[in-house]
Amino acid sequence: MDIAVKALSLVAVIVIGNLIKRLGWVSTQDFGAFAKIVLRITLPCALITSFNDYDMPVSLLGLALAGILVNLVLQVAGFLLEARHGRRSQAFAVLNLPSFNMGAFATPYLAGFMGPATVVHASLFDAGNAIAAAGYGCAWGTGRADESRRTTTSFLRTISSSVIFDVYLVLIGMQLMDLRFPAAVITFTSTVGAAITFLAMLMIGIGLEIRLERSQYRQAARYLAVRYLLCAAMATVVWQLPIPDEHRLLLVIVLFAPIAAMSPGFTAEIGSDVQLSTLMTSISILVGIVAMPLLVLLLG
Repeated sequence: MDIAVKALSLVAVIVIGNLIKRLGWVSTQDFGAFAKIVLRITLPCALITSFNDYDMPVSLLGLALAGILVNLVLQVAGFLLEARHGRRSQAFAVLNLPSFNMGAFATPYLAGFMGPATVVHASLFDAGNAIAAAGYGCAWGTGRADESRRTTTSFLRTISSSVIFDVYLVLIGMQLMDLRFPAAVITFTSTVGAAITFLAMLMIGIGLEIRLERSQYRQAARYLAVRYLLCAAMATVVWQLPIPDEHRLLLVIVLFAPIAAMSPGFTAEIGSDVQLSTLMTSISILVGIVAMPLLVLLLG
């Protein structure tokens, strides 16, 4: 029950974001500013805080690899799906077909259903998920949106300019060297990072438009159908793998987690269709609310 209330509270914040836009307190044009705050300040602080007290078991790095691989499958699918519709359509698909909302959604869900030990496993998957989505995926999408010819050097420059990707690299390096930030730094980052869930969901609500062109609804249905069909296929493969039962169940469930709340932010940064992105993200949250506990009941 507590998990359902938490999930519905995320939807409520999206509704609040949409409501304050309709009241004129903010406008759709403010979405870009919110995206910058979330992606370049709040999220990095949240990552620093969560990683500082987190021990990364080397034996479980396969979960991080899984996070990278499932995103790569969806990114390639998005790239191929829009092969005939131009570079900007490919950029949108690469940024919005993959990614999984772990910290604000899936991890609390899993902890409630499967116990606190699951948080470590989910965090490892999320590390791979973030490297894929905020790292090479963001660079790939940005590169496709840029009509100029991309070189390996420009790709590496783009990927290294991602604040989130850089933060993850530093944090993983610190984990491997068993280094920690001092308490004073964590006091600051925990204060700022605590706002991540609220700001990310509010940002989605501000960008969300219910009254869209019919073609946008068709596009959302098309993208989400491809996402969930591929996730169902990958879940079927994962269920057959000779890995520990708790890892297998976790991977199957997170494949039906919502699209990451950061995707509309990345979409805004390349000047693509934020309204379509926020619609897809919002629908995927509703799907996750139903699908994830149902999978626990059926497979757990």
